[in-house]
Amino acid sequence: MNHRLLLSLICGILSTAFIAAQEKSQGSSDSKSQNDGVFVSAKKIKDSLYYLSYKNTNAVAFLGRDYTILIDGFDAKAAPQALTTAGRLSLNPVRFVINTHHHKDHTGGNDYYSDSGVTVLCDQQTYNNIWADVNAEVLNDLKKQRSELAKSMKLAGKTERGKEIGAKYNRLSEQYTDRELSYPAMTFSDNFNMNLINESILFKSVSKSHTSLDVYAYFENSNVLATGDLYFNGKYPFIDEDFKGSIDGYIKAIDELLALCNNDTVIVPGHGSLASKSDLESYKRMLEYTQKGVQMDYLLGKTLEEVLANKTITANFDAQGYGMGYVKTEDYVSMLYRAAEKRYPRKK
Repeated sequence: MNHRLLLSLICGILSTAFIAAQEKSQGSSDSKSQNDGVFVSAKKIKDSLYYLSYKNTNAVAFLGRDYTILIDGFDAKAAPQALTTAGRLSLNPVRFVINTHHHKDHTGGNDYYSDSGVTVLCDQQTYNNIWADVNAEVLNDLKKQRSELAKSMKLAGKTERGKEIGAKYNRLSEQYTDRELSYPAMTFSDNFNMNLINESILFKSVSKSHTSLDVYAYFENSNVLATGDLYFNGKYPFIDEDFKGSIDGYIKAIDELLALCNNDTVIVPGHGSLASKSDLESYKRMLEYTQKGVQMDYLLGKTLEEVLANKTITANFDAQGYGMGYVKTEDYVSMLYRAAEKRYPRKK
């Protein structure tokens, strides 16, 4: 797919309709917006780049010559204020919001953005994950039905009844692709660049790290890296194991991010304050130290309860507040223990 051509065509088609839609939600020129207790702040990084913050979650706004691009857009509650804040930074409208992954604190506002004329753009796997998250109850029900049908089909064998059950099983399987989200979204399935008048943005995907698929954005001219949740600055990371996330993939992703950085790179994490390459290197050392500590205890035959009781593994980082974020120390160590079990399964 020629992503540059596709984006150019879309930019040409979208016009006054979404400008009018956004004007309804934009007010004065302050950089902080408030509505029903919601605060979305905006701070300049450099040139045409700002980072927006809401409850320790970050998004990035790039102010282009003709339109603004948002990297992530917060949850449903914060989205209206995020759009208002971005509108106060530039006279040009927000045209794209690009999701780094599927979690609701980054994508929950997609419906609102779409209704406001903004094009939602995400990787195809992220779209699938959003669908699965939104329709979790439907999927769980389908899994139960499929399991019951599979048992019935096995019992019925190759009889007419077995064929009938098999056909029903196939129809249930197809329901996954028949359902759609409540808003339209453009998807891509590989890496791509947006070459704009005053900036070139690289979008790169990594698999099985924070989730099954995460995207980061590197602003090449400005030397600014937006990591999404591939980096929780100063806090233990959340590895979404239900969506094929893994600590090994997470560390590998950080290596990839570091390879892009130099000492002048400004890093915008998915959560936490702005960071440098040195900060990200320290974060990687924390991950490796704690992972090896838990693995060592596991290989010595210790139970999860015994490993959790060994506070020396995380003591230094806990003292710095790493366990005071979304992921508490016990949850983080438990995840590392499960990862060790998968890597080094014990003989029964």
